[in-house]
Amino acid sequence: MQVGTIKNITTFLVLFLTSLFIQAQTNKTDELGRKQGEWAKYKDGVKAYEGTFIDDYPVGVFTRYYPSGRLMSTSNFSQEGKKSQTEFYYDNRKHSFKAKGNYLHQKKDSIWLIYNEQGALVSEENYKEANAQGIWKLYNYLGVIAKETPYDKGKIEGVQKEYFENGQLQRLITFENDSINGLFEVYYESGQIRINGFFKNGLKDLEWIYYHPDGEIWFIEQYREGLILKRMDTEGHHFEMEKENDTIHLDIDPSVIDFK
Repeated sequence: MQVGTIKNITTFLVLFLTSLFIQAQTNKTDELGRKQGEWAKYKDGVKAYEGTFIDDYPVGVFTRYYPSGRLMSTSNFSQEGKKSQTEFYYDNRKHSFKAKGNYLHQKKDSIWLIYNEQGALVSEENYKEANAQGIWKLYNYLGVIAKETPYDKGKIEGVQKEYFENGQLQRLITFENDSINGLFEVYYESGQIRINGFFKNGLKDLEWIYYHPDGEIWFIEQYREGLILKRMDTEGHHFEMEKENDTIHLDIDPSVIDFK
């Protein structure tokens, strides 16, 4: 057997036996089988978590680790383990923040902040009993708000707003029970209205007006539940469009929400 192999086996055995010894010294239960005092768990010789229990409830700070040994998260427990303030970290040498927020009864609750590996805030998420609730905010790479989405009991409800990099409103979409329903508007980066229309149950409905960048009306469309009835100019005459420009892509998919 090669020397390197022997060293590897020896190192593994030392780590394994050490972890068993530590667990034997710390991981205690009372006569009712409830966890008491300091606890630590190891996997393949690497600490997985450590913390303190009182009568089977986690109390104070619990720390969890990646298999690499780097810090994964810290949770500060209160209310007999029902509530915790938790911070997550990326598995990198920079020890970068990943997310922080609260858990209540082991479910996400109130505001959560999400960060990228460079430490920039990516999104603000609001929860109630693990369901999305309230306004969610998404930020672009400049740290400028890119999208605001209202939630009620896990579903999009109300007006979603999207923004250009300069902070100017780009698009306004009205949702009802997770479906696009109501006023829809698109703007030019200058702030000038570009498209104004309505949706009914996810389908174009009623009158849609399209504008030039200077604010002049380009053409008007009339719909009934997704079926186009008429396309006309400002004088009511039929308006023809080149085939390749016949569709203005609205790029809407309410099932794809990039906060989660």
